[in-house]
Amino acid sequence: MTKLIKSIAVTLLVLGYPLLVYMAITNGVSWIFPVVVGVIFFRRFRAGGESSLFYGLVALFLLGGAIFFQNISAKMIPVLIHTSMFLVFYGSLRTDSSLIERFARLDFPELPPGIAEYCRNVTRVWVVFFALNILFCTALAIWADDALWALYNGGIIYLLLGTMMVAEYIWRRIRYPWLEVPPLKQSMLNIIKNGHTVWNSK
Repeated sequence: MTKLIKSIAVTLLVLGYPLLVYMAITNGVSWIFPVVVGVIFFRRFRAGGESSLFYGLVALFLLGGAIFFQNISAKMIPVLIHTSMFLVFYGSLRTDSSLIERFARLDFPELPPGIAEYCRNVTRVWVVFFALNILFCTALAIWADDALWALYNGGIIYLLLGTMMVAEYIWRRIRYPWLEVPPLKQSMLNIIKNGHTVWNSK
């Protein structure tokens, strides 16, 4: 239950982050966000590990940004989220099982013929999607109006994500009309219950 509450809290924070930053910029306290996130990354850096250099560089950027360019550094945090997603999706392509395939196996422990390669191609599409978002969100953070930045990161991006998912679902039904897909409710329950195994697998 504690993990569920924590997950819900993190999700709500991510969803509300653009609005919170917009309000903070308006009131001149946007430095709070790069400081908080920078400290989190600094603690990851101190903990060591194979990604410690990455955590250290991000912490340096955010904490330095909190001093020299508060607004931009606060608006760059969604770029970190997209970068993390890009690395996860791209990294899975370097393994035997792509990320989308791992999710598919929650519904189909034994994948039908051809589905594994289809899942790999879908994963590639998501890699491109997040790569483009990294570039676009960076441009918005540096050059765009604060309201436009908040609108994209707080609303438009979720419409794009939803469109991607719906488009994939429609294409899958066209490409594999014989595939018996479990009800959406059952798939969502599987993800909620076992999704952590997908993200934690290598």
